Amino acid sequence: MIGPISTSQAPPLRLPGRYMALGIVVLLLSGSLLPFLPALGGSGFYSPDVLAFVHLNTLGVVGAVILGANFQLVPVVLGRPLAAQRAALLSFWTYLPGALLLATGLATIEEPLLAAGAVLLGLAVLTYVWVIVGTFLRASRRDGVVWHILLAAVNCGLGYLLGLTLALNKGEGFLGPMTLRTLAAHATVMLAGWVALMFMGVAYRLVGMFTLSEDRIVPRLVWAELVLVEVGTWTVASAALLGSRPVGGVGALLLLLGSLLFLAHLLWLYRGRRRRRFDIHIPFALTAAVCEVGAASALLYGIARPADALALWTLAAWLALFGMAETAIQGFLYKILTFLVWLHRYAPFAGRGRVPRLEEMYDVRLGVAGWVAWTLGLLGASVVVAGGWSAMWLPGLLMMLGVDCFLINAASIGSHALRRVAPLGDGRSMLRRR
Repeated sequence: MIGPISTSQAPPLRLPGRYMALGIVVLLLSGSLLPFLPALGGSGFYSPDVLAFVHLNTLGVVGAVILGANFQLVPVVLGRPLAAQRAALLSFWTYLPGALLLATGLATIEEPLLAAGAVLLGLAVLTYVWVIVGTFLRASRRDGVVWHILLAAVNCGLGYLLGLTLALNKGEGFLGPMTLRTLAAHATVMLAGWVALMFMGVAYRLVGMFTLSEDRIVPRLVWAELVLVEVGTWTVASAALLGSRPVGGVGALLLLLGSLLFLAHLLWLYRGRRRRRFDIHIPFALTAAVCEVGAASALLYGIARPADALALWTLAAWLALFGMAETAIQGFLYKILTFLVWLHRYAPFAGRGRVPRLEEMYDVRLGVAGWVAWTLGLLGASVVVAGGWSAMWLPGLLMMLGVDCFLINAASIGSHALRRVAPLGDGRSMLRRR
């Protein structure tokens, strides 16, 4: 069976499935903690509790889903099986304990936990980079979308090295006044160079594919956006390390231009869609793209206004992590999870009996309600973060409600993997739980 996100080149379902399941479980935990998140405006992202919560999301949700989606989509996009597939399968068993130990170590400031978590996580991250780069080198197709994924993976590895330096610094303190500068560079590379580039590459693929508008993708615009974001990322990161505000402003402007170009391109694809039916992942994708623009704008404004820099930079990180990354993840998982479960359970019976359509495997109205609650909560939380207030509980409750709606639908999608399909002679089919 060949489909839009799976071919004969794709890995066993357990490889992406483990990572995506981890992301969903941690999203449940993270969503439950959102109403109790302390104010970020005063301490920024460097206090132990906030650092632990941020890494719970970046590693447990965003990182896990990106790795799982990459291991599934890269062979499909490149038309080649994963390089070192066995190593990719084993990487989960170093990623999971590494992420847990690192987040716990950040919360408790326990050096042994930080060190162990950093080493285990490093093994998984370097394996991921090795597998993606190795698969890329074997492939003949290397268009702009593919380069998004490749550069994002490389940036992830380099960003990890900055993060490892910060983890070691927790105990030794050798960075001194460079600590916050290194943190800023690490956050920029991971959020802009890895997460944003990956979001853009995956969005071009999935939005174009599921709206039947792939032929409207303009390659020159894809390359232009890629160059703007990649150069902007490393300009901002270098400026943070060097302490050069003017250079940082140039980098932030490049990031903003790349984000605006991507948003315009996404709207162009959606406007020219041939599949007119409502698709639940579209409002999530567009909201994520708007938040990406907002994050770049806050970063640029923070560099231009030193007096308000901390609040604005914190807002930029908030919008990038929760507004762009976790919004996009919810939307794209509606498509990826549904298709993979359908392929696993129903594809062998297609044409031999009635099988559900993809959109029948979850409640679309519940998905829309979740998007509304999440977006309203995200907007309210952004105001709280920008103002440095402590009233996170109300927007946090709305975001938690949005997460709950998504998780209910995810459970509904997953339940189809436990159903038995028995084709009947009259062309119908009988679905029942095992």
